[in-house]
Amino acid sequence: MPDLRSRMDAMLGKGGAPDPAVSAAAVSNAWFQQKTCRNCGKAMADTYCGGCGQKAAQRFVWRDIRTESWDRLRLFELKSVQTLGRLVVAPGTVARDYVLGRRAAYMHPLKLLVATVAILVLLLAGSQYFSVYADVDRDAVVKRMASQVLAYSNWSFSLGILAIVVAARLTFRNRLRYNMIEVTVLAIYCQSVVLAFISVNLLPTLIWHDPDTILAHKAASQVYVPALKTLVVAVGYRQFYLLSWRSDWPRLLSASMMFLAINWVLLRVYAWAILWLVNR
Repeated sequence: MPDLRSRMDAMLGKGGAPDPAVSAAAVSNAWFQQKTCRNCGKAMADTYCGGCGQKAAQRFVWRDIRTESWDRLRLFELKSVQTLGRLVVAPGTVARDYVLGRRAAYMHPLKLLVATVAILVLLLAGSQYFSVYADVDRDAVVKRMASQVLAYSNWSFSLGILAIVVAARLTFRNRLRYNMIEVTVLAIYCQSVVLAFISVNLLPTLIWHDPDTILAHKAASQVYVPALKTLVVAVGYRQFYLLSWRSDWPRLLSASMMFLAINWVLLRVYAWAILWLVNR
């Protein structure tokens, strides 16, 4: 029975009873210089433990606070910035390069999407952007709506991806023989650019966040943000499908307008779902 329990603990990643040597050890340089893994207790012959894979532990010093924190919290590392910088001018080219195998040069599309969504959610929460509405008392109902929007923000930010994919498949079909996943790579990269722009667009609301300013900002954003989204998607389509502005503009215009319409419908359905969740 004890043997079974120890094996179950090992499978579940439990350490069991503490090692007496560890409990009694004083923190010293000599402790960390021993060729023993301080995670699982096995002897180490290399930089990494052959049993658990942990790197040889060293005593913490001040510089470790900076390096450990950066290693664990870096969502927007240098590759993210480089990928976004390239995506601003060539979202379709980046997606096509990535699909064709140039993977190390760019950040993984899903990782980039998670980073841009996280930053945008923080900005929305910091500016209380969803808490200000025209001709509506900011009561408990509005607060619940704001909390629901933030809680389901990943779904709302994914609607643009679905709209890009559907419009592309309906308009360009099997051009260049892309499959659905490869078209989704284009959609995720384009959506990441859009979310990055929206994040930049929200920065003034962190400084001037009085209700009148936020309402004016919302009114203006409803004009130029959809136009920018459509432009990003159109550029992405042209580059990804190797089209020409001069000869293929009717197809590009059709696909862009279809994206805009599908995205509008999906957002309205999402808004209805939020209202239903709040009022149920």
